Amino acid sequence: MENFPITEAQIVGLFLESVFWGIYLITFFLCLRVLLFNSNYDRKRLSDFNWPMLTVCLCMCAFATMDVAVGLLHNIQAFVLYKGPGGPAEEFSHISDWVNIVKTVDVVMQTTLGDAMLIYRCWIIYRKSWRVVAFSILLWLGGAACTAMIIHVEATLHSNALITSSSLGPLVLSFWVLTITQNLLTTGLIVFRIWRVDRQNAPFTYHTNSSSKQHSRLREVMRIIIESGLMYTTIALLTFITQITNSNSTYGVSDVEVQVVGITFNLIIIRADGRRAAEEQPSKVTSTLPLHVLRRTAASNKEGVHVTVVSSEFRHDDGKVGAGGEREEY
Repeated sequence: MENFPITEAQIVGLFLESVFWGIYLITFFLCLRVLLFNSNYDRKRLSDFNWPMLTVCLCMCAFATMDVAVGLLHNIQAFVLYKGPGGPAEEFSHISDWVNIVKTVDVVMQTTLGDAMLIYRCWIIYRKSWRVVAFSILLWLGGAACTAMIIHVEATLHSNALITSSSLGPLVLSFWVLTITQNLLTTGLIVFRIWRVDRQNAPFTYHTNSSSKQHSRLREVMRIIIESGLMYTTIALLTFITQITNSNSTYGVSDVEVQVVGITFNLIIIRADGRRAAEEQPSKVTSTLPLHVLRRTAASNKEGVHVTVVSSEFRHDDGKVGAGGEREEY
């Protein structure tokens, strides 16, 4: 678009991505701490590592970092090294140049990987039910097919064009429609499952005050999922809008999207671990109820969300200290 030239779009995109990359790195190292160390900062044994999450975390870091590095290289090539006709805009429009291809691979692969992990979490929460995630997987496979076609067309086009051109536009739009739909569907399934379990377990949960009734542990998990999903879906929707309007701002928004996918993945792990650590701290409350009221077992969990009994201190009016309580985790 003439009102936002490709040269300006590339500079703005590099700046925005660099800012979000800095945010991403902070969440990345915090996420590594959770995955590699326990609450006492002792390194976990190799057998205790969550290898799927650790592998995805490292892959996302590779894509996020490579996208920033390649973006910087592309700007140096266009504004400093290129001396041919047309100036920097000509260099940026070489759609089949390896730099443009790598940038596209970073965006679609990071997004595809993030979607796969969302489906994986949904599959785990529904007790590994393939029936529940079947449609989400179909949407993901459709997005993966679009990914392969986008990369193939861009690599073989060999003409001066942008990512919003008629040759690539329909494929890119299809990819984002499938991604947004799959994200909304899968996040909704996860939230519904947690809400349903929390509602069914509510009569069996002992609360020490009125505020805990409003903020149960499962609802905290549900809030984490919703907030992270909202962040991811918002940036994907913005990328779709800039693409459908043929705006060069799609370069900047898609650059940010690469980082946001990694940020949301890391935040879910970080916040879930923080919540779990807080629950493991002994709590002291005043209560005159007998201790047997505080006893809960996993049998009250109807939907299959993992429930673990932990020790918490309860100080009674007579000065005696008892133990009881429960926490849920998934």
